Amino acid sequence: MDFDYALVTDWPKHKPRQRYLPWINIGIKKPNAKETIWPLGLVDSGAEITVIDREIGEELGFNFKKATKSLLTGFGGGKVEVLILEAEFIIDDNKSKSPIIYKDLVGFTKNQFSLSHPQQTAIFGTIGLFRNVQVTFDYPRNIHIERLILK
Repeated sequence: MDFDYALVTDWPKHKPRQRYLPWINIGIKKPNAKETIWPLGLVDSGAEITVIDREIGEELGFNFKKATKSLLTGFGGGKVEVLILEAEFIIDDNKSKSPIIYKDLVGFTKNQFSLSHPQQTAIFGTIGLFRNVQVTFDYPRNIHIERLILK
């Protein structure tokens, strides 16, 4: 499956700047539930775990009382408290015959997601993405994702 890089505009020092970033939508839902939400997130090979805005988890009905709490440290030393639960992920480019579906852990933010890019509501990292699929970056053309073939 191939996903286009997203052309993103931000406004450092009140001047527009455009960049191509590996932002895609990946579906998430409670295991065995029907409702799916498709957060927009950065495909980040340097992120240890997938992090999604808590608001999405609340909308899907996740029980945060059963979550494992963890404190993540990001680039530059910023800290984010997350609530870790199992979720079902769906990757679908709307062109292939069948989506890639798997279960893995996700860290929902305890507080609001970073405001640095308000369009972004997720970061797709090793746990939650890369340990389940093979990802190839072809900047700035596309992000290729395929099922991980176990040897």
